[in-house]
Amino acid sequence: MQHTDTRLRVDTTQPSALPKKVIYILGRARTSPGTVRWAFLLFVFVIPFETMDLAAIRGASSLSRLAGLLFFSICLLYPKVCFRRPPQALWWFVGYASIHALSGLSLPKQLVGQFIPWLQTFMQLLLLCWVGSTLLQEEKFARHTLLTFSIAILLVATGLLLGLPGFSETREGRLSIAGYNPNALATIVALGAQVLIGFSIDQIRRNIWMRVTFMALALLPLTAMVYTGSRGGIIAFLAGVAVYALPYRSSKRKMTAILGVAIAIVGVAYVVVNDQSTLSRLESSYNTGDTAGRDKLIAASREMISEKPLLGWGPIAWSYELGAREGQGYKYRSSHNLVLDLLMEGGLLGAMPCLIGLGLCVWAAWIGRARNLGLFPLVWLITIIIANMSGEWLGTKAMWLVLTLSLASGASIVQQYKRDNLMTRTILQDVYKRNASHQ
Repeated sequence: MQHTDTRLRVDTTQPSALPKKVIYILGRARTSPGTVRWAFLLFVFVIPFETMDLAAIRGASSLSRLAGLLFFSICLLYPKVCFRRPPQALWWFVGYASIHALSGLSLPKQLVGQFIPWLQTFMQLLLLCWVGSTLLQEEKFARHTLLTFSIAILLVATGLLLGLPGFSETREGRLSIAGYNPNALATIVALGAQVLIGFSIDQIRRNIWMRVTFMALALLPLTAMVYTGSRGGIIAFLAGVAVYALPYRSSKRKMTAILGVAIAIVGVAYVVVNDQSTLSRLESSYNTGDTAGRDKLIAASREMISEKPLLGWGPIAWSYELGAREGQGYKYRSSHNLVLDLLMEGGLLGAMPCLIGLGLCVWAAWIGRARNLGLFPLVWLITIIIANMSGEWLGTKAMWLVLTLSLASGASIVQQYKRDNLMTRTILQDVYKRNASHQ
């Protein structure tokens, strides 16, 4: 039996003074079934653990894939609730995928086997964005999602710092989780830390000790982030968390926000100074301009783009060409920059739909800052954009969770505006009809 949970419960035992149309509008303010919400929370919770292999389960490669299959299976039971009108940005991402699907028809046979799984994964991420952008329009559920993700990050950070089996491994003095690239792990835990910092400074009424607890817990993922030695991850975190302080100039919590951001920055600086591995990497970048070979990759990428600026080198094929031009013995490579990768892959024609889609996500997060969810989506989006300047996140679940939250925050503002206008017009029409009938 389909169960619908509504925020507003209308008393039907007595006649309501409100028009039926208004009651219907208010009743649909929250229509996500509980099973869908729990399945989505489970999927979000296992995102940080997606590199853990489940060899004991045949055909299952990761926890996140199992949770994703469960979530999408449940969504099929509630199509009217889960598959509503998609946001405009999603159509641009579909256009990007369509262009590359057509480009894949001309790929050599030896590359088709790599292209098809990539296309399947990307379509699944689009489906996640479609459904999630509807579910996360409910503010309370969006906060539950953020809290769930931060709890998972706390478990990851604790296991990493304690050196628990399966949670911690060392790569050239840099801590990471088995199967995780240290740079990717740094960005993941940075997102979790930003959620905890946001909960400590947002404008929701909370006990002062609850705010202090959130800030204290944020120090765990901050420490884990620094220990990964990721320079790009640290810069992305600092750029994102600084956004918390910007729009608070006229807010009553202006000083709280600035204090929270200051504590986060000082905490990162303190851990960096006391971690010799990360400190030496940052000093090397500052003193000698060391970029871990990215300067050569960028130079080769620009050369490739200049040769085929309109259509690019084609999916998958571009990475093999870049690896050959770098000359370091790698079979295939990425430029570690999303914009360069898109231009090499599909040229201006293939990159523009994706870039426009990302621009619409930024706009949605910007207008969504007026919502009660506040700056969470914008902080996350700025962080993931900066992270994409030193890595490629387009095919990851974490990035699409960020994009989904951004689109949902913008859509909820538009839907609330339309709902309020419709309710106002309906009530005024009802009052006019009643007054006309009494005359």
